[in-house]
Amino acid sequence: MNIDFFIEPFQYGFMTRALVGTTLVSLLSAIIGSFLVLKGLAFIGDAIAHTSFAGIAIALLLGLNLYLGAIILAIFTAVGVTFLNRTSKVRNDTALAILFTGAFALGVILLSAMPNFAGDLSSLLLGSVLAIRPQEVYLIGGTVLFVGLIVSITFEHLVFSVFDPTGAEAAGLPVTWLDLLLMILTAVSIVVAIQAVGMILVVALMITPAATASLFTKKLSHMMILAGILGLFASFIGIIISFHFAAPPGATVVLVATIQFAIGLAISKMRR
Repeated sequence: MNIDFFIEPFQYGFMTRALVGTTLVSLLSAIIGSFLVLKGLAFIGDAIAHTSFAGIAIALLLGLNLYLGAIILAIFTAVGVTFLNRTSKVRNDTALAILFTGAFALGVILLSAMPNFAGDLSSLLLGSVLAIRPQEVYLIGGTVLFVGLIVSITFEHLVFSVFDPTGAEAAGLPVTWLDLLLMILTAVSIVVAIQAVGMILVVALMITPAATASLFTKKLSHMMILAGILGLFASFIGIIISFHFAAPPGATVVLVATIQFAIGLAISKMRR
């Protein structure tokens, strides 16, 4: 295996855009995924991805931009979960199950009424990273900057509310609004990531590198950095493997991330 094995794929513009797109999504996932892993909210990603399915169905039905519909329903889920959790006795996981199963069922019903949606549905479920256009790369990049800026501004408060919500409330922090902010940032990040890896794999890319990083450090800033490095490596190797072996790039990137977790778990067990 020589250097050409690693360089050859990026002679093509669509492969370069695929790498840039998955790399940006990996950085986005490292920021949000670290919070979700520490807060025990890995399931929220699955819920939001499924809920956005209904938004996509509505957008298809109305002839609107698919990702506009997805982001509206994803944010609705974020707000709904926070509201139910704070104003009723419904637990987070119960609220998520109610919202995402209902929304997913609505999406299935709406799509069943449209005979020509199969191609769009396939790319949404499995991702279409090789079809990413330059403007979509800019959109993902802009989202990374936006989420990174918001998190950096509110970092100390978010960390306090994640690790000690009761203490944060006692200190006068708006914990409900911080929870809602985190949920909305998660919703935006997941919908953007759907473009790269699809609805089925988006949760894995959001959670797996952060979960691997959590095996080696519990300090949030260190976890984000390590998760970002792991995500970048998974993106690079996954794209190269997908090119040479004609494998779906989104699935390949996630598989590499999963192997990273397995290796990290083995190393962490050996160190004990």
